[in-house]
Amino acid sequence: MSRKFLAYCDECGKDCNAEEKIERQTFKIHGKSIDVDVTMLVCSECGNEISDEKYMNDQLRAINEAYIKATSGLTSEQIKNVRLQYKGLGIRPFAKILGIGSASIARHETGELPSDKHISIYKELNENPRSIFEYYNKNKESLSPRELKKVEHVLRNWSDEQEGRISTQFVEIILDDEEIIESIHKPFAFTEFTGYKDFNLDKFSNMMLYFSKWGVNKTKLMKLLWYSDFLYFKMRTASISGAAYARIKFGPVPKDHEIALAHLQHMGVIEIEESLLNDEGWVKMTVRAKQDFNPNVFEKEEMVTLERVNYIFEDYGSRKISEYSHKERAWIETPDDHLINYKYSRDFNFE
Repeated sequence: MSRKFLAYCDECGKDCNAEEKIERQTFKIHGKSIDVDVTMLVCSECGNEISDEKYMNDQLRAINEAYIKATSGLTSEQIKNVRLQYKGLGIRPFAKILGIGSASIARHETGELPSDKHISIYKELNENPRSIFEYYNKNKESLSPRELKKVEHVLRNWSDEQEGRISTQFVEIILDDEEIIESIHKPFAFTEFTGYKDFNLDKFSNMMLYFSKWGVNKTKLMKLLWYSDFLYFKMRTASISGAAYARIKFGPVPKDHEIALAHLQHMGVIEIEESLLNDEGWVKMTVRAKQDFNPNVFEKEEMVTLERVNYIFEDYGSRKISEYSHKERAWIETPDDHLINYKYSRDFNFE
């Protein structure tokens, strides 16, 4: 017996009695015809389908699920379990190993439709899990030193388990610093607080490496990152790194920058040197690169922006660049500890 509801019917122009109806329909996706049983909400008076967001979302999920299963024999849950079978392997390193964007992996694991190419990869790993080593050997150069170390531990541990040798200590050795840093910015992805971009840790960390190659005061570094992202947004309506920035007493800084710096230091990306400036306890903090800068993660225009910001503020100390940033509307009009809207980049004093 079908369930009945009271819902607004656009055709009748009023609230009407409605009921669920299951209908088999054919959809053409990527050139393939897929038969799907979809559940609709139908007006009992005129017989037309009623537009309802919940039912439409359920229909979309059913279509995606049917396509994925028809083309790969896998459900979306099985696709998610492809990565989870390698216990401890996070989305970012898994994506790099496969040569797929981490955002795509995340979407696939929540039920979004993968491309045929990606489906074939998931199917291969589902049928032959050890083929992960072929992808690893092909793409391991894309992993950071820390990611490389962790992936080696995870795959070695997984391989041991497959052969009946249980040794879980490797997975527990290394905390996932990368995901902690990403979690700071991810909630604001594709908004005016991240420059309409998803956070990119590779770009964010390499921006730090670029400016800290010879050592740079921590306060100045935070401003160089901010000016780089905001200046690029002024020109391109998109940031470089997708980082969110907050207004604090000493000027704009990446959100929760102390947490990010601590984890980047733990990852071996940077080191932070502290030195006592005077008897009153003032401490100078210098950030120094511990890895080689990789310019290949940036587009040409992004690299030009980094070079320009570095040139403009080359002779500025931490105090001078802080005072300079305090003259920006972005800092003046944003309340303490609030995120700074990228729209303020249009008021910058330089091009």
